This record gives sequence, C-alpha cells and structure tokens, in this order.
Amino acid sequence: MCTLRGLWILKEINSNQSDIIFSKRINTVEVRVRAISGTNYTPIPNDSDLTNIFNHEILNSDQYNQLKQQQQQQQQLKSSTSILNNNININSNTSNNLPPVSIHSSTPNTHIVSLNQDKLWPFVYIKKKSFYYLTIPVIEEFLIYNKKPSLIDLPAITASLNFLEDISLFCNSYLVKPGPYPELQIFLANIIPFGQPTDTNFNNIKSMIKVGFPQVETINQKRPVWKPYLHKGKQQLDFTITETVSTILYDNPNIQDVFKVSGALYCRADLEGMPEVSFYFNPLESPVQQQQQQQGGSTGNYANITSPTTTPTITHLSIDPSVQATSDININNKISFNPPLDYFKLLGYGVSGVSSIPLRGFYQMKETSINSVKILIQLKLNKDMNNSFEHCLVKIPFKNRGTIVFVNASPTTGTVHIDPTLKALVWNIGTKFTGRNLEVALPAEITFSTNHPPQAPTLIMSGSSGTQTLTGFPNQSFAIIDQAPQDEFLANDPFCVGPNSFIRIYFKILDCTTSTLNIDPKKVVIYPANKFKLNIERAVISNEYFIWNSLGNSKKAYQPDLHLNSKLIE
Repeated sequence: MCTLRGLWILKEINSNQSDIIFSKRINTVEVRVRAISGTNYTPIPNDSDLTNIFNHEILNSDQYNQLKQQQQQQQQLKSSTSILNNNININSNTSNNLPPVSIHSSTPNTHIVSLNQDKLWPFVYIKKKSFYYLTIPVIEEFLIYNKKPSLIDLPAITASLNFLEDISLFCNSYLVKPGPYPELQIFLANIIPFGQPTDTNFNNIKSMIKVGFPQVETINQKRPVWKPYLHKGKQQLDFTITETVSTILYDNPNIQDVFKVSGALYCRADLEGMPEVSFYFNPLESPVQQQQQQQGGSTGNYANITSPTTTPTITHLSIDPSVQATSDININNKISFNPPLDYFKLLGYGVSGVSSIPLRGFYQMKETSINSVKILIQLKLNKDMNNSFEHCLVKIPFKNRGTIVFVNASPTTGTVHIDPTLKALVWNIGTKFTGRNLEVALPAEITFSTNHPPQAPTLIMSGSSGTQTLTGFPNQSFAIIDQAPQDEFLANDPFCVGPNSFIRIYFKILDCTTSTLNIDPKKVVIYPANKFKLNIERAVISNEYFIWNSLGNSKKAYQPDLHLNSKLIE
C-alpha cells in the first residue's frame, strides 16, 4: 500500500523545457502529511513553480552542473589570489552561489530523485514519448525524521512506478486532445479516491464504471482492495502457457550449441465471487519421449544440448503475489491462488532438462564468384512439437555485399521473397511442414550488384506448383520480422564477411510446449465449487533463433545427424 500526494503530467516542449498540462493534488493526504511532519513540513510548490524546479533541476541538470563547476573554479581562483595578496577576504557563502541539489547527467525514462534543495523526496517520474508523469509518495520516516531509507526497502516506490505506468497507458489516447481531460479526472476519482491507489487497470475501471457496484453484497467474505468489484455473468477461466526459445546452432561438433527456454503462465479468471483456484503445473511425457526412454534412444550430434532421459525442471520461478506461498509449489507443482480481475501473469519460469529443440537444421552458404553465392537451408521439426504454426519465417541476411539483383530459389514448401532493403531474403514456410518426415529445404542462387542506384531484382521460384518469375522492386513485408530488433541485420558487420553468415528463424508453434509443461484440466478446481468454462492454450515462440553457416572460415564444415539427406553445395 502506498499513499500519493498528487499527480502531475508535463508535456515536453524541447529537451530542456516542459509545460504542465494536468495536475491533481490529494488534499486529504496533504492534511495528513502536515500533521505527521510538524515543523519539518514542506508544502508542494504551486504548479508553475513545480514545473520551473523540474525544468531547472532535472531537464537542465547538465547546464546547471557546468555553471556550478565554473563558480567553484572562480572561487578557487579568488581564494588563491587572496592567499597571495593576503589582503582579500573571500566570503565562501556569497549570495550568487547556486544551492546544492542532486545533479543528473542524463534523463532516462525513469527517475527517483529529490527536488527543491532536497525538500521534496522521493520525487518519482517516468517519461513516455513526449510526456512526463510525476508523483510524490508519502514516506513517513522521511517526513518525521528527515531520514531517507534505502529505496529497496520501500514498496511504495514500486507501487508509485506501477501507478505512473498505468496512468501513462491510459493517457495514450486522451492527451492528444486539449484539456481539461474529463476522462482522466473520472479515472483518477475511481483508482485513487483518497490518495491510495486501488485497482489502476483501465479495463477493470471501465467495467466498474459501466456495471457499477452491487447494491447488496452477495458474499460475506471481506473483499480485498485489489478487487474493487466482482464479476457477474458467464464464468470462464483461461490459461495461456507461452514458452520462449533462444537458440544458436553452429553445426560444428567442436562448438557447443546454445539452447535456453523461459516461460510464462498467464491467466484470466472471469469468476463470480472471490473463489480460490487450484491446479497442477507438471511436465507431461509425449508418446515419442516414452518410446525413446524405453529404447534408450539418442539424439545424435545434438546430445550436447540435453539428454532425452532428463525430466524438465522449473527453475528461476517468479510468482504473482496472488499465489498462496505454500510448500506444495516445491513438492508437486500445485498452484493455488485468488485471481484478480483482468488478464495477468501468474508465473514466470526458466526450464532445465529439456530433451530437444523445436527446429533442428543447418545453413550452408558458398561463394561461387565475387558477386554470387549458393545457399542451402534444411530444417526438421521435432516430432514432439505440434505441426501447426501461426507463422514460420526464415530471414537470410547478406552483410557487406551489394544489393540483390537475381534469385533462383527452389523451396520444398512455402514461398521466397526479397526483402525491400534488397539486402536479405525471407523464406515464408507457412503454417505446416509439408515435407516428408517433417523436413523442409531451400536451395537458392543469389547474385548481387554494387550499381547505384540499385536495379530492380528478378526472382525465379520453382516448386511443386510450377515456376514463377517476378521482376521489380519488392514491397512485401512481414510484421513479425519488422517488429524484431534489427541490430543483427545491419549491412556492415566486421565479422560477417565472406562465408561468415547466419540465418534467423521466427516461429510460433501452437498447442505445445518445449518443456512439455501443461495443466491437467481434470485437476483444475475452484472453491467454492461452481460451473465454469476452461480454456488452456499453449505456444512455443522463437526469440533469438540463429543458425550459423557451417562453411564459414571460422568453423569446420560438418554434416549433422538429422536424417535430412544433407549434402554440401556443389
């Protein structure tokens, strides 16, 4: 629980100046602060003065620091002159000295500082786009004894930052309009009625304003402050298990591949009353894994990643405060919690002991001339994975080369596209691996040109549906790739020269998890018992999924034991 003295929103005019567009002071809180502080009480400056202090001490802190250093140097010079002449007495407390304040060399997106000569503390603000969101939480130890506790011991700081984050999300659609922002006034009246934030989720508040509070309380159980109203209507419980996979495959027996899995369990509980939800979160063995364990099978050259006989284990578990802290979580993965309103992250975890990676494969690129290369990509979907993708894309960047002018590709499935930058190819595999034994391949020849301006490229794509020839500047783009960080695809990379290159895979596999963690629907229980609809969704999503060229100068060419009928490019 935290108590806030007010909220201020400032709009950035330039890098050194901002102007206030909204303010709300909590008078009841200020009366309490005055009573607690006694003679140490420092009132909050008016909006104009607060803005000037913020601009001067935060946005112009660099200039302020330089000016203060200049004054100190001048004082040192005068002091030296005074000693030499022995007839000048310098008063170090001259009226033109700048007051000591905290100096900040830069302005990151989040700050916890003091203002007004250390009289306003802790002053918390965040920056979102061109707006600053400010608040001052009440810390009684500072108000009474003028003593600053460690920030890590103050949960009010975390609550203040969360409050400002929710306010900034709400204001995205409203601050583009001129004031006085009546929607924001209604929102604040509901989430912070007496200076203590309750539920700051916009969707919850919108529903509460629309439905209202019940006139008669239907249950005798005390309602927590984080659940300001109760759900009425159709009862439904939704779980979403999302696992993110990061992989680097080197296709080299002398270099160990890298594989990391992290996951999250999200929940939305539209349940009447304040029930307790219980379920078991355990790994489930697939038929393929059971057969491998019985036969003592091997994963071939990728056994250095994990062993097929190992059992996936949850590590680095982070739990939402709504989960009851019982030993059951450590013994049998039983989770019990009282769900809040709206969609929330119930668990975050890491996974060790995973037996296999979702996609195996290799990438080979060979230079056939100064301006042309041949590539071969082969991928195999793990049998434990569900052959159902929301998307599966492979991006093949070509660094330190010219623009693409000719491509001759023969994918076994999917389509090939030239990136609009003319510096990469995109292989859109589609929603299923249609190849035999869940294998797909892409052989291609690419020619580059250093002419300026670049010429329109030609793409020849042949496959089971025939041959297609396209000439012209491409405009096909893929949101999944465009939203990813582009640092790895910069055209100039000092390492990616010659055959040193890589590909990156983007995918989302539906209805499965790499760790086999799942929720048994038969063991999902709510108390008090009631009828409800249960939905459980699972997905595996790629994060940084790279495969390096096995023919690169820094690596030894080698054929992985993937039953892909792989071969070197001839």
